[in-house]
Amino acid sequence: MSGLIRGVYPGSFDPPTIAHVAIAEAAVRAGALDRLDLAISRVALGKDSTAQQPLPCRVAMIEALTSSRPWLGIVVTDAQLITDIAAGYDLVVMGADKWAQVRDPAWYNGSAAARDAAIARLSRVLVAPRPGFEVVGADVLDLPTHLGRVSSSAARAGNHDLIAPECRPPASRRLIIDGNNVIGSTPDGWWRDRAGAARRLITALQDLAQQGGDRICVVLDGRPLPDLPEGVHRAVLVAYATRPGRDAADDRIVREVTRDRDPASLVVVTSDRALAERVRTLGAAVEGSAWLLDRIGRSR
Repeated sequence: MSGLIRGVYPGSFDPPTIAHVAIAEAAVRAGALDRLDLAISRVALGKDSTAQQPLPCRVAMIEALTSSRPWLGIVVTDAQLITDIAAGYDLVVMGADKWAQVRDPAWYNGSAAARDAAIARLSRVLVAPRPGFEVVGADVLDLPTHLGRVSSSAARAGNHDLIAPECRPPASRRLIIDGNNVIGSTPDGWWRDRAGAARRLITALQDLAQQGGDRICVVLDGRPLPDLPEGVHRAVLVAYATRPGRDAADDRIVREVTRDRDPASLVVVTSDRALAERVRTLGAAVEGSAWLLDRIGRSR
């Protein structure tokens, strides 16, 4: 690697988006780079690790990008600070929002001197523009304006066109939905008519199933609804906890994930952190209740 011009682009890449790819390509051109490493911290600073896809999943997605881009690499690091991650590289790449944080003395206990010392440790800085942020003290990458509005959070919310093509999920996935968790995430008076709330959710899921290619299963606590016994109803598999008590539906969901031949094709929808951790260790992906409710809202 001696003599090569090397850059690093830190981020969580959850998931890698079309903007990430465009920024990487622009950085290689602007910096005349021989290699650009996408760097993921094992424990990201200021990020909730339980809300992220598992590290191996994110690494696999980036590896899909590197297979057709010989100049692109991936590094997994214990470092968290930009200055530590960028050590040894000829330049560092980041978004304008991250550069604003790097320049903010508040991140250095209010010390402008500590801020200046940290920035002085950086080599050349290339910044991707973003609406609402003025870039000072760094080179700005030449990128199409619309990419400034692309975000990983929007991609996770179901806007899969924002995900880098090599990393997009297959057209058909199996969603396993923690029904009572989704119902309970909206304070619409569901507790006054639990059966009615369950029926409304199932109806919304049936409409969603007919519009998209996903296979949908919803798991509910309590006794089966008389008019909706366990089974497939208008393309939605309705299932129930097999025992009463705490975490009964969670255990049923975990059992469904365990029995599946391809857990990586599953997306469990829940905002229950304990359940999310259980199914992630089995290989399933996780989305929060808000993600599903947003998809339902956009489908109407």
